[in-house]
Amino acid sequence: MKKALIAFLAIAVLLMPAMAGGSGEKSSDSGKTVIRFVSWQTNHAAANEKVAEAYEALHPDVDVQFEYIGDMNSNDYMTTVDIMIMGGEPMDIVMTSNFPTHAQRADSGAYINLDPYFEAEGTTFEDCYNTTFRVNGGVYGIAGEMKYNLVLINKDALDAAGLPVPPLDWTWDDYKAYAEALTHGEGASKVYGSYFHSWGNQNLLGVGSAKTGSTYFKDDKSPIFDDPAFVDFIQYRKALEDEGVSTPLADVKALNMNYRDQFFRGQIIMLPMGTFMLSDIGNEKYSPEFVTTFARIPMWNSDDPHYNVADGTFFSIPRTSTHPEAAFDFLRFWTTEGVAIKGMFISNEKGADRMESVNAIINGFTDKLDVEALTAIMGDPEWVESFPDFCPPYQTEIDTALTEETDMYLLGSQSLDQTVSNLMTRSNAIIAESAE
Repeated sequence: MKKALIAFLAIAVLLMPAMAGGSGEKSSDSGKTVIRFVSWQTNHAAANEKVAEAYEALHPDVDVQFEYIGDMNSNDYMTTVDIMIMGGEPMDIVMTSNFPTHAQRADSGAYINLDPYFEAEGTTFEDCYNTTFRVNGGVYGIAGEMKYNLVLINKDALDAAGLPVPPLDWTWDDYKAYAEALTHGEGASKVYGSYFHSWGNQNLLGVGSAKTGSTYFKDDKSPIFDDPAFVDFIQYRKALEDEGVSTPLADVKALNMNYRDQFFRGQIIMLPMGTFMLSDIGNEKYSPEFVTTFARIPMWNSDDPHYNVADGTFFSIPRTSTHPEAAFDFLRFWTTEGVAIKGMFISNEKGADRMESVNAIINGFTDKLDVEALTAIMGDPEWVESFPDFCPPYQTEIDTALTEETDMYLLGSQSLDQTVSNLMTRSNAIIAESAE
């Protein structure tokens, strides 16, 4: 373990000169405070600059400088940023793509606690944002760009099959019936009615339909993997793939499928994914030749609560920041007015209207999507916001076990009973080890 740590630190030292794009120190020629904002979202560069320009107009003594690492690959980005923080590289704002990834790093001490900055402002985290995520009782990042699950559907294919846009109370049984009706063709030209991506957490969609809070853990903080909502869903998913109405995981992995390409090229009809894809509908890179409609994630029973699993892109101030006060002030702007200026995500600002954010995202290409269906989902009067109230630092390890074990089941090399048994054994071992 000690040798591994020494090797890791050596790599960090070697990489530091190549990574030092901007130091975060004051610019010697302008006298401005430079906020170094490190991101992986290269396709957001133009929109990010709009937010920075609006802020700088109000704060002419500040210069926000974006630096992009990973080129749209958050995993590569996190690997690099982790090394940069460990090596003491000055940065002022960094990102994580979801709560588990954020929680693991916050727990390790990579980010500073923002509670004192809210106190100095005369507010609290909960005063300012709708959905609030804490780690060990502290605020180590702000989810400023919210993401919710929904089902994107090729409306032209839906119309051709004589199927209506699914109602808000549709069920997984309804989803199966739609998948069967929408699948057609054979061989390489086959179009699948359904698609689930290769991420292990796609197998938690059924849990999100059944409970609020964490989809990885029960209310008593024990692993969810022997719960019927999980067991029934992975069995359900495999049945769809075995029946030939949902893209087989074997193909997804063997062909390294990109779910955006699969959907926008019309090779799949229904795609359970996130609202982060809304802006893609108007992206010239994809230019779908069909109208996209939407449905909420199905429920097990039509009279179940309308749970909507929330996550977000988290923005944190690393412990290596040289201008934490300035970084915090910009973050408050970035995660409030900035979301509307950027126009790509749903705001988390207290009292913000979800559909107002969505309208800003889809402005300019409303002819390419079903605004009525999207409005019905976002304005659902029975909407129940569901976000993880328990996310331990070892959740990413459990996520790895989830992917490995469910892959073996879905690929036919392991039984359902063995999969559940292995998941419970591995998860409990991870939990026990963390307590030592």
